[in-house]
Amino acid sequence: MNRIIVWMQASADGFTSGPNGEFDWADVGTELHTHFVTTLADAGLFVYGREVFDMMASFWPIADTLPDSTPNQMAYARIWRPMPKAVLSTTRETAGWNSTVLPSTQGLRALVDDADGDAYVFGGSRTVAALEEADLVDEYQVFVHPVLLGGGASFHAVDGRRALRLAEARTFDGRVVGLRHVRERDAS
Repeated sequence: MNRIIVWMQASADGFTSGPNGEFDWADVGTELHTHFVTTLADAGLFVYGREVFDMMASFWPIADTLPDSTPNQMAYARIWRPMPKAVLSTTRETAGWNSTVLPSTQGLRALVDDADGDAYVFGGSRTVAALEEADLVDEYQVFVHPVLLGGGASFHAVDGRRALRLAEARTFDGRVVGLRHVRERDAS
């Protein structure tokens, strides 16, 4: 069975976006971006909330054609376009770019199990909360960036405590700490 992995950027004070929803603070250096490309190349499905999907769809379909794109941006664009995607949204009917729109988390497990690899979730706090509420998250990979936002959105288990086990901790570019936690049910 494929896993559902939350892939989240967070500030040092625990926020996933700034007070006004901004996401201009993530410190993605070459080593971290290379990790993103090499890890996500083996994914089977990308899962988004509508807002994050809209942000991704505005850049990644053309990123490898832009003159100032880095080699990692070009490589990720080539991963992103054909990757099967699920978009959790009650306001969209279609999303394009090899995407399936789901009005709720129902049906997501079947898409994940039919995928050719693990599913990576790039949604915001509401998307993660919906997946937690449905008890679908198997693992968290959180990248903690060296910035304090002082407010904004965060993610959390909606129905109380969840036992996690640290499976890996790694520093990227001497600045960002990547933490990989697995649910205790998956720790064996």
